[in-house]
Amino acid sequence: MADFLFSSERWHPLLWLDALRTQIPTACVLCNGRTQGGGLCVGCTDDWHYRYKQVRWRCQRCKVAQLGGVAREVSECQSCLDAPFALQQLAVAFDYMMPLDSLIWRFKERHQLRLAPVLARMMLLSILRDGWALPPDTVVAYIPSRQHALNKRGFNPAAELARYVARPLGLTLAYGVFGFQDHKESNAQKHRTQQQRRHYAQHAFVWQSADIPSTLLLVDDVFTTGSTLHGAAQCALQQGVQQVYGVALARVPWIM
Repeated sequence: MADFLFSSERWHPLLWLDALRTQIPTACVLCNGRTQGGGLCVGCTDDWHYRYKQVRWRCQRCKVAQLGGVAREVSECQSCLDAPFALQQLAVAFDYMMPLDSLIWRFKERHQLRLAPVLARMMLLSILRDGWALPPDTVVAYIPSRQHALNKRGFNPAAELARYVARPLGLTLAYGVFGFQDHKESNAQKHRTQQQRRHYAQHAFVWQSADIPSTLLLVDDVFTTGSTLHGAAQCALQQGVQQVYGVALARVPWIM
């Protein structure tokens, strides 16, 4: 099964419809208030930005937020100091907590694909928020889904988000860049401990593309420990990619 629900032949009409949708009065996808384009209303947008900024502390490397406890004086968490990410930079749209986590559930589990451009715009704004300057020859790739997950869900959430991330940035979206070393492995990352995640991700991915871009932008949906993005970035760097950036929709916070 392909990573995308829609074929490439249907992609251009979908882009046109998405552009038209931004001009149509709609209800906010979070609070049902009035807005345009099927996205967040002004109030929910302001609340999103406020929640992201008003946390006790945030690691400037992996973007994990610390909720509660004592604010730290260092800029990076101990995990990043001990084992730095292979990513050049990471951008995260929001912390995986109420009420925004409901959008992910609706998108992934309720198959509300109309949320893909809304969520991708939030990811794009997170890149702008961090002030990135991506090279024009950057290639966008996405974290693959296991076959059993594709069979169950019918699409790869990261791949759908990557569609709407690449286009506004004017970047090329590469299909099927990464595969899995062990095709029979079915234990999802969410069922592993942090140590197991890191160990597995070191050798989880295989490079499948004939091209080696100098810069790669990796797209993922939910960032828990960072093992998946780190493992994919390591795989890319070993193939000759010079630098790898990452953007995730949500980051699971620390609750102290």
